[in-house]
Amino acid sequence: MTGAAPLRAGVIAAGRGDRLRHGRPVPKPLVPVGGRPLIDHVLESIADADAAEVCIIINDDSIAVRDHVSAARWPFALSWIVESTPSSMHSFLRVLETVAEADGTNRVLMSTVDTIAPRGAYRRFVADAARLGDAAVALAVTTVTDDENPLLVRMEGSAMVALGDAAGPESYATAGYYLVSPAVLREADAARRDGLGSLRAFFARLLARGYPIAGVRVPPSIDVDRPSDVAAAEDVLKAWVGL
Repeated sequence: MTGAAPLRAGVIAAGRGDRLRHGRPVPKPLVPVGGRPLIDHVLESIADADAAEVCIIINDDSIAVRDHVSAARWPFALSWIVESTPSSMHSFLRVLETVAEADGTNRVLMSTVDTIAPRGAYRRFVADAARLGDAAVALAVTTVTDDENPLLVRMEGSAMVALGDAAGPESYATAGYYLVSPAVLREADAARRDGLGSLRAFFARLLARGYPIAGVRVPPSIDVDRPSDVAAAEDVLKAWVGL
């Protein structure tokens, strides 16, 4: 990223995560994986990508997340949105609206809070996605893993041609992190007004309206969404560090 504008990033951490918590008395971002909270793993991945600023959205019941993260030292500036949003799309748009520069020229690294990725995966993704200069959204995509409800995509080269049910069997799955142009905010008001209820619906809308969406192939990651995913993620973490 030498010579480039400082990278801005956002983390979507406003979901309640009731299935993952499964009686745990902590918000989803603080559920431990490998002895450390989920959000720490994501923020370390973002730090490794050399982000200069990170905005995190949490819900009204997750102030403990802000307290935990703010108590640590991070190599980037932190800002917060505390808001119980109705969907992942609303959280995504709120963060993007907050961190996007006024001129809308520099893309933003966005991540869900439940993605456990190999060391260096975010950094390599940002470098590869930055070379796709005409993409309004670059999605990290990987081989389909044991995800309860993956967002499937189909590509021709790096260009996205179908998402969701239209992707077909020969497809990839999104890995939970993206490089996004603020240009997509032109669709924000209409998407809210039309009642779109998920981030995947917003991406499908962008594709249908002709926004160029690209896929960047990344190593397999773990989407920690259920209690069983914690053990799977811990096994994968051990394998990655050679334990």
